[in-house]
Amino acid sequence: MVQPINLDKPVYSAVNINIRKPEVDAKTNVTNPMTVNNDNGIYNAVKIDIDNPKVNTDPKPVYDYPQADGIVTYDMLTVNPIALPEKEEAKSAEEKETTEVPAPNYTTVEEEKADLAEKKTLDAGAGLSFRADEPELKRPEIIPSEPILPRVDISLVTQNLTSSNKDVQAQQMEEIVRLAIMEPEKAKDYLISDVFTSLINIAQEDATKLTPPSKEQIIARQKLIANIMAVEKDKNAVNNLPYKMNDDEVGLATALSPMELTERNKEYAIASLGILAGLFIQDYQEKEGRVVPITDAPGVSAIVNALRKDPDSGVKLAAIDALRQIQRPEYKEELSALYSLAKTDPNPAVSRTAEKALAELN
Repeated sequence: MVQPINLDKPVYSAVNINIRKPEVDAKTNVTNPMTVNNDNGIYNAVKIDIDNPKVNTDPKPVYDYPQADGIVTYDMLTVNPIALPEKEEAKSAEEKETTEVPAPNYTTVEEEKADLAEKKTLDAGAGLSFRADEPELKRPEIIPSEPILPRVDISLVTQNLTSSNKDVQAQQMEEIVRLAIMEPEKAKDYLISDVFTSLINIAQEDATKLTPPSKEQIIARQKLIANIMAVEKDKNAVNNLPYKMNDDEVGLATALSPMELTERNKEYAIASLGILAGLFIQDYQEKEGRVVPITDAPGVSAIVNALRKDPDSGVKLAAIDALRQIQRPEYKEELSALYSLAKTDPNPAVSRTAEKALAELN
């Protein structure tokens, strides 16, 4: 029987050589305590003693397996045999024949529809609750909003103000003045640079080189004015007018020459600038909390230039009226100087209007 391994003794993993007393016989027991090596170790290789070499030795087994008292057969083992894959593949043809193969599942279209309906019923029932029936809430009706249109078509306004037709310009400027008087909030849509620029260009147009009214026009106007004055004095004078005029003569008297059309539109433009400048100053004060300087108000410089330099008296009168639209205590010094200058104008109508505006300012 193999001796058990003593763990207290050294185990060598290579060659153990005793130089003084070599010995290879593993059965030899060293009992002399004076020997150098008395550990009687276990070696898993070759033990060589140089002084007394021996080779016919029975090596000690490294592992100590348990020894049975008798012969052990396969049936005595309790370990289950391992089923190898090769054995599974080596099944007999008879065993394969005895394996039951499930029959194919053939369903009809009607059966599939019935199964689908049953599944839907179960899914619908899964969402049921035991709460009391609640009243069905009515979904709010969504009403499509109407398109929001701008209060003023600025593109059309600019197009009209830049038109070559003087009557179209005049009609657009009349609309600006009317809206600014009747609906000031809506007229604030005109407070943009394009509108101010167009009005300034009209107010600064030079009319001196344009065609004035002809002599025929002047004579026709004198006759028409005399008839109007006669009717104002006596309404019965309609049947007995100083001048008999046909339709052509009346049309010639009321027609305006190119120079007169330009001067008329200049007056309209200056009036429009005065009203819009007043709206701008008011709107600026509401938003910023302070009064804008008079020189920074849009369009005011064009009004001042017309009062000082334009040769037409009608344009100067329109400029004085425009300055009265922006009259306020903060601008008293500037407006007083302008009105004082206009008092010296050779045209009596201009001087009287300027004197009246100066008195209101003081």
